[in-house]
Amino acid sequence: MEQVSRLLVFALILSLCSVGFAGEITLKNGDRLTGNIVEESDDAIVIETAYAGKLKIERKHIEKVSRPVTLPKTANLDVPQPAPSSSRSAPAVIKAKPSSGFVGKMKAIATGWDGNANIGFSYTSGNSNNITMTTGLRASKSRPQDGFTIYARSLWNSNHVVSSTTQNAFWGGARYDRTIDKRLFGFVSYDFERDKPKNLKFRSVAGGGLGHRTIKNDRTELEFLGGIAWNRTWQTNIDTNTPEALAGMTFRHRINDKLRFQNATTFFQNVTDVNEFRAIFDATLSIDATKKVGFYISVGDRFNSDPFGTSKKNDFLFTTGMRWNFGKKK
Repeated sequence: MEQVSRLLVFALILSLCSVGFAGEITLKNGDRLTGNIVEESDDAIVIETAYAGKLKIERKHIEKVSRPVTLPKTANLDVPQPAPSSSRSAPAVIKAKPSSGFVGKMKAIATGWDGNANIGFSYTSGNSNNITMTTGLRASKSRPQDGFTIYARSLWNSNHVVSSTTQNAFWGGARYDRTIDKRLFGFVSYDFERDKPKNLKFRSVAGGGLGHRTIKNDRTELEFLGGIAWNRTWQTNIDTNTPEALAGMTFRHRINDKLRFQNATTFFQNVTDVNEFRAIFDATLSIDATKKVGFYISVGDRFNSDPFGTSKKNDFLFTTGMRWNFGKKK
């Protein structure tokens, strides 16, 4: 009877020891084994599971071994060790401190722009004594839900013999697009223009409407626009306010890695007078000499069916020069 009691006590001690060595083995293929680790060596680990008994796993197949509680080698087997906790501590997640509202919004607007700036200059003397300078800027920012586009151009021409400025025009604008679905988007736009020698002090045109991305891929983009606008014009001795209907088209095509073509055409129809309308046309062919520097040829035309005073209806512009790309190269 005394021997039977000793055997029972020894079995109880072994049971307590096995509980102390509970753990989990993660294999390199992603499988996990949970049970009591009963034997370890440099080559293998023996784990006893409730569903498959003892399993011998070679070290070369083991990714890691997790032991919630590890008993020291000098532990007194007569003293039962506490069972390992079944809960695991979740790893701490450090969250980045968000930027302040205003600073974060300004930073988001200021970054991520792509585009180019260009300049052209010519000087003639003799039978023709003219100085001409043109500048331009176009930039865009595209995000999954919306996008921005801004542009600006200037033209200055002067006869340097009689000191007469024949052209001093500056025009530009901006457009914000908001995606409605894969093809359809809404937009708001603002365009302005000034040409002092032609008595156009300032023209301000605010508009909005819907657009359709008919083609959009890595090489070609084609969009159609339609909406309404309000034309506020300040001219010498006369100011006008005109509601207009607008329709437009933008086309961009990458011919190859260096050669690109883009065109924008917008038509404005006076709602109160069908005989009065305006049209704006711009087309540019550019070639990149390097990733940042290239050359361009640009053609522009501005038509007004009812110009002020003695101004002509049509203004045609042909320019060429250098351009500088910024942002990521598309």
